[in-house]
Amino acid sequence: AARAESPDWGAGGAIMRLMLSADDPTRRFLLAAAGAFLLLPLLYLTAACSGDGAASLPRAAVTIHPPPTATPALTALPATPVARPLAAPAEPAPPEDIAFTQLAAGKYHACGLRADDATALCWGHYNDYGEQNPPPLAKFRQLAAGLHFTCGLQDGGGLLCWGNNEYGQAAPPEGEFATVTVGRHHACALDAAGVATCWGESYAADGEIEAGGAAFTEIGAGAGNSCGLTTGRDLMCWENKGGPAITSGPFRALAVGLNHRCALREDGAALCLGDNRFQQATPPPTAFTAIAVGWRHSCGITGAGWLECWGGTRPGRAGQRLEAPGGEFTALSIGWRNSCGLRPGDQAVCWWQPDISGQVVSPNLAEAFGGRVFDHPVDLFPWPGGGLAVVERQGTIGIYSDSPAGPPPRVALDLTAHTYCCQGERGMLSAAVAPRFEEFPYLYVYYHARTGDDGDATVVGRLSRFPVVDGYARAGSELVMLEFYDPALWHHGGAVRFGPDGMLYLGIGDNERPENAADLSNLRGKIIRIDPRGGTAQQPYLAPADNPFVNTPGALPEIWAYGLRNPWRMDFDRQGRLFVADVGEDSMEEVSIAAAGANMGWPVLEGSLCHEDSAEICANFAAGTVAPIYEYENDDTSLCAIIGGVTVPWLGDRFIFGDLCLAKVWMLAEDGAGGWEAHELAQARSNILSFGKGHADTIYALATSGPILRLERGGAADLP
Repeated sequence: AARAESPDWGAGGAIMRLMLSADDPTRRFLLAAAGAFLLLPLLYLTAACSGDGAASLPRAAVTIHPPPTATPALTALPATPVARPLAAPAEPAPPEDIAFTQLAAGKYHACGLRADDATALCWGHYNDYGEQNPPPLAKFRQLAAGLHFTCGLQDGGGLLCWGNNEYGQAAPPEGEFATVTVGRHHACALDAAGVATCWGESYAADGEIEAGGAAFTEIGAGAGNSCGLTTGRDLMCWENKGGPAITSGPFRALAVGLNHRCALREDGAALCLGDNRFQQATPPPTAFTAIAVGWRHSCGITGAGWLECWGGTRPGRAGQRLEAPGGEFTALSIGWRNSCGLRPGDQAVCWWQPDISGQVVSPNLAEAFGGRVFDHPVDLFPWPGGGLAVVERQGTIGIYSDSPAGPPPRVALDLTAHTYCCQGERGMLSAAVAPRFEEFPYLYVYYHARTGDDGDATVVGRLSRFPVVDGYARAGSELVMLEFYDPALWHHGGAVRFGPDGMLYLGIGDNERPENAADLSNLRGKIIRIDPRGGTAQQPYLAPADNPFVNTPGALPEIWAYGLRNPWRMDFDRQGRLFVADVGEDSMEEVSIAAAGANMGWPVLEGSLCHEDSAEICANFAAGTVAPIYEYENDDTSLCAIIGGVTVPWLGDRFIFGDLCLAKVWMLAEDGAGGWEAHELAQARSNILSFGKGHADTIYALATSGPILRLERGGAADLP
């Protein structure tokens, strides 16, 4: 839910074009419906092709007709509930009875170099980008794994990489190299002379990742930073956008994690630098023979071959030691929470570091649904007739009871065959039922669909309506309301919400193109507001006459607010205020109260932080924007992407939210002096992906792993 990693989910950042390619198969959808569209006075239009060969999204005409008094007839289809087992992702266990000479752990996957034939074998939780698919029959002498990609060094010194190539990180340079290292979105390699070459994501103005010009004996890559041991055995680290920093040695080993790094001195003592919010850079006074670091934890192999790990505690606590597998180890590799080691005999052992965001769960959070684990739940809301609808990213909406005595679960809608999941943030993102359900018995769903067989070029974002009969949504009676080419992996937004006015509001991200947010001729980076009541195939919705840009030349009439980056979640309170949690880029996360016609600031402003060089330009611009009511800095690790959020009536309409990289729940409340302040409300075991509101305004936190959590009301009297 968050930036280009994320939610990491982030945890880390990160846009998408809201245009239809004239040559894209999505155009076929428009052509097929063109006859019907052109015969009616209320047209769905496509704009002229722009310079990049794209056209704007089909939209309702400005002319407003009142909704019909009767709902359209429903297509009768048999209800066919499908039982589907729901299980937590298994631990990243390596294959048994296979000997490896080396291991490389990434975020959710790991790879091993087979001892028998020097080929690579990979395993793990997810394989969204093919990071677990090494080239067949290719032989290697070293492997390195990162966020969603893997690289291998061949016997002749050449490099092969596979997986996510969004920043060119899986496209290594030609040449002969002696060693390779992989970070989050970039990689580096040393040649025989110790000269470093780096490629992938760069924050430098010229796009180059500078290695400092020194010769190294060892090198490591993290998130936007790299380190090496010089031939003089000093530690040199550099950011992709800055010069090197040197720490005097001598050192004999190096390990670089996401935002911290450790080096071993000659006597085996570890020196760690960088992010230490989770005490991951506070090593114990132990002599180590080898060391490895990841996201929030670090581990070392002692002289006796045993593991000792530290970090992963709640911020600010002393360096609580973490549990680690017992027994002897000869080698070690750590990803984010995925750790792997080799035992004597070359047997691989991997484990998922438990409770890395905190060892304690607040007593006012309880496991819901009997502890059932869902597969990436992204939305939750009351289902008409009883039960709670849980939206899962892969394309299903199931109805569950939060009571042990309740009815068994059932699937109300299964679009897994049509949902394009789960690269980046793609998938089924949100759903809602109409507020006057007896009159308008429909389910509205925002998801990604594949419309052809040409790969990503046919992935579309789609807002659809499904009639609900006898408690089941009719997949065969789908009415596509909006559909648009969706090429980018990140920043889709996706919250479908009905306002107190009965209108449908949809938050849409900028699709990794910041300029979209300020462009009123497309819907990216916007909150749109439409009237879906009584929609037909010819006119699925209307643009309400009181929308702020209905009479603005060149603007799409659906737009209600603009200037947003990735409004993943939003919610109305009982006063009609719309709280929007907008995911930031590299600096600020923000919560704002949106309003009709409001400019929320992006891309000139990130929260209250100006992205322009001229202070005068920013000051004049900011004067015309809606300022956030609350913001906080992110560091792309401990705090990386705001996860909004719902308003809680029984807490005085206060807004609660989380962060994709920190398993906490905060409550945002007015401070009595015209401002807002955040109070920590609860601590979870795993990171939070979304929030939902059930019957009687019961609040649920939807976790990236583990059960959904219910916020109990018992401790409300003690809250500020």
